Amino acid sequence: MIQLGERIELKEFKEHLEPGEITILKKLIGNKANHLGDFKKLTIHLKEVHKKEKSQKFQINAQLDLDNKLYEVEATNFNLFFTVNDVLEKLKTEIGKH
Repeated sequence: MIQLGERIELKEFKEHLEPGEITILKKLIGNKANHLGDFKKLTIHLKEVHKKEKSQKFQINAQLDLDNKLYEVEATNFNLFFTVNDVLEKLKTEIGKH
């Protein structure tokens, strides 16, 4: 597990990614999380699905604890960065911060 500050947790990322990819994801997630308000906790979980020799899909599940409500979203895509961005945008929409 990777901890970003006190409020953001990344699960299963370290096992599946290179250090450079993790650095980029930390920046992406940190920037997007700033737009989610004063949340208590954000958990992002990576799952590899349909892994083949030269391609794989990434499934990202995210949970956001904000104002004593739990918001859950997921996204699946072949590009990890698009998938993480999509999940964070869905959370933003869920909580009504357009």
